[in-house]
Amino acid sequence: MVMNDEGVSPVVGVMLMLSVTVIIAAIVSAAAGGLSGTEKKSPSAILEVHFYDNRSYSGGAFSSDTMTIEQVSGTPLQTKDLSISTYFRNSSMLVKGSLMGEKYVEVGSQNCGVLFINNPDRFGDPRQSLDTTGYQSWFGNSSAVLMAGDVLVTPAQYLGSSNNTALHQILAIDPDADPAYRAGAVVNVKIVHIPSGQVIFDKDVVIV
Repeated sequence: MVMNDEGVSPVVGVMLMLSVTVIIAAIVSAAAGGLSGTEKKSPSAILEVHFYDNRSYSGGAFSSDTMTIEQVSGTPLQTKDLSISTYFRNSSMLVKGSLMGEKYVEVGSQNCGVLFINNPDRFGDPRQSLDTTGYQSWFGNSSAVLMAGDVLVTPAQYLGSSNNTALHQILAIDPDADPAYRAGAVVNVKIVHIPSGQVIFDKDVVIV
């Protein structure tokens, strides 16, 4: 009997290449599946943002410039996972403001969040002692979860008519000192869900 080995090596080579290809495809598929599993899902929420020029407080006793963010509906939002960017054309240039994390301003002899969830039944008084640098209702706090019907506000009702330090921090301008901040002017607002990188609000907001 005569053995003929011609063609064996090419067949073995092809089978080895196919095996390697299958193994590589399996590894790539597993890696892709792992990445998709860790991707953060963007929350679904409807928000309304308002800017006010001299909004009345205390039954008309005084007025102050104010910003509010209301969640109309949707899933709860961890404010620590949000970043706010504003774009406002003042008297001379386009100014970008931003807010991310927990920030506060002095309110008389106390501190208050630059933005806080205005729900005293759930959080109590947002004003805290001067040595307090974080509180559960303040934007950026891990406990400050915005739910449908909740409103984030600047502490204008506590600051009085001549102090807009909170709004100044957000807009990067002083509304009292800049004549461009007035009813009818426009502020572009972008709110980003940081873990997913998705923009959940992007609109031009008219100051009223």
